[in-house]
Amino acid sequence: MFNYIRADESHLVLIFVVAPLLLLLVAGIFLWVRYTPRSSAKFPTFSVSLSKVHREVAYIYYRDDKKRLEFYAGPADRKHVYLSASKELSVEDLREVVPNLAKGLAELGFQHYTIRTQSENQILVSGPQKQNGDSPS
Repeated sequence: MFNYIRADESHLVLIFVVAPLLLLLVAGIFLWVRYTPRSSAKFPTFSVSLSKVHREVAYIYYRDDKKRLEFYAGPADRKHVYLSASKELSVEDLREVVPNLAKGLAELGFQHYTIRTQSENQILVSGPQKQNGDSPS
């Protein structure tokens, strides 16, 4: 009789304690995965990704068929990021990379960004990229 009562209590513990905790764990994992900000934006011809080393250092990586570029972003949050274009980039490369980089930063959720040249300290692009569905590809 004593073993029968313990068996009933173990089923109650499973039903009223373990099952709700398991459901809470599954819901927490789902919400964590769902609301974690994206760290990469992939497009047909290029990709832009954010890599945080720690809270004070972040890098933005731009990759396409011909180029793999790294931009130091410093302490970046999801609201604003400052990027400096490398001195080695030519004007032609900048004309090609900067619009794609701005589009990728907007896709990653940065509300405001500033991309400038290192040598001349000239601002190349600033602000969020306006999405226009009518633009030709």
